[in-house]
Amino acid sequence: MKKIKYCTYALMAMMGLSSCEKEIMSYEGVDGLYFDVRWGSAERDPETQWGHQSYTPVEFGNMTEESYTVQLRVRTSGTAKDYDRPFSIIIGKDSTNAIAGEDYVEFAKDYVIKAGEQFAYIDVTINRTERMQNDTVALQLRLIPNEYFTCPFTNYEDNPVFDAPEKRYGYNPDATVHKIVACDVMAKPEGWWGDFTGSGGGPFGKYSRTKWLLMMEVTNTTVEDYASRIGTNPTMPMARANAISETFANYLLEEAKKGREHAILDEDNTMMWCSYVNTIDPNAWKEFDTPDDYYKGE
Repeated sequence: MKKIKYCTYALMAMMGLSSCEKEIMSYEGVDGLYFDVRWGSAERDPETQWGHQSYTPVEFGNMTEESYTVQLRVRTSGTAKDYDRPFSIIIGKDSTNAIAGEDYVEFAKDYVIKAGEQFAYIDVTINRTERMQNDTVALQLRLIPNEYFTCPFTNYEDNPVFDAPEKRYGYNPDATVHKIVACDVMAKPEGWWGDFTGSGGGPFGKYSRTKWLLMMEVTNTTVEDYASRIGTNPTMPMARANAISETFANYLLEEAKKGREHAILDEDNTMMWCSYVNTIDPNAWKEFDTPDDYYKGE
């Protein structure tokens, strides 16, 4: 090995400056095209510090919006060109159960890598639909080759500094495809004060998706407000939980006073309840009471 090393140094010395005068051969041939989707904070360099992701999750259970737009980056290998280069995508039907016009908004299938650039973005708007509460809805996009691009990266792997690819919804090393996965499961958040053992109680009482959505609407709070109730800076401290319970209880009581047909019911058809219902009105319904229990005198 030492002889090879010494011969290399000698050859470099003989070449002198002449080696510096030669230009490196530019890349020739058809460039590759692939999905280059990475998640993470802008504080890190997305090019080197985040793992390539084979899918993008849209979890409506963690948001209040009725639709969400995903932006997917498509990148080229090789060098930038001084002319526009079109490319197209298709929907992978075998891996897609999302319905156009319902689960997602129809979107363009033809795009362009503009002159001087090496990437383009595909925007896809996903709609919250009822079936996402019980089923994971998937939409797979697939790049197709043309006269400007091949699609060679079917076993793509990089070595991120911080994060490996997520695999919660599966993993596919083929970077010529990318899947959008949508669901609408609203699990009880960490910041939910109450229902500690599944038996109700606490400022918010038993948890249900219906109650949480209405509570956020009435109290003008968001999903993020209920992210945590522990730690040095909780998003839902006890004092705030009590304030939310009081505001929500006033709403429930006012509706109930209008008559049985206006009473707000939970998913199990009991009277929707939080602790301040009885703090404000000790004669009001108790947790788990039904309308028959409360309106039995009518």
